[in-house]
Amino acid sequence: METDTPFARLLVDIPEALARDSAFVGELESHAKVITVKKGDYLLRSGELCQDAYFINKGLFINLYISEKGNETVTGFASESQYPFLSAIGYFTKAPSDFEIKAVEDGELLCFSRAHIEELSLRYPLFASYYQNVMLTIISKLYSLFAVRQSCTAEEFLKYLYNHYAWLIKRVPDKYIAQYMGVSNSWYCKLKKRIFN
Repeated sequence: METDTPFARLLVDIPEALARDSAFVGELESHAKVITVKKGDYLLRSGELCQDAYFINKGLFINLYISEKGNETVTGFASESQYPFLSAIGYFTKAPSDFEIKAVEDGELLCFSRAHIEELSLRYPLFASYYQNVMLTIISKLYSLFAVRQSCTAEEFLKYLYNHYAWLIKRVPDKYIAQYMGVSNSWYCKLKKRIFN
């Protein structure tokens, strides 16, 4: 089915039966907002309610945890090529967020409110199962990456990233990967030089 360019990537991602359903596609397009962000912009700030989910058409984003002392820790990464759906745990808990979502590159996203996703899920069971599977897959992959980090030395983990998530090494600034790994930026750069040069 022909559709506006901002929806082309999402329609490739969803089940084919939904992508061919003109009524569903019409509702999907009417519910979504196309938003553009600049590098450094925030989709969510600590303390705000997370009421939206996003599909990334273009760009790179990080999830940040903000501690009670105000310290930032990177907890996850998302791009159009990996984990294209993006939100925060507050989306499910409906509590003010301890997390932030920050753009690391200029980007374009489709923004869906929780109310619209719930409405589409009620009207289209195939969409409900698709969206639930997307969320579970993202949570599973993020926990798996965290588990690998906890079970490896920093050097082993960096090699793992290179072998399984090369896009992170290529696109994410060193300081954010260092934060995710829990090491200083200078130590990360030394490790990277040792391994890759």
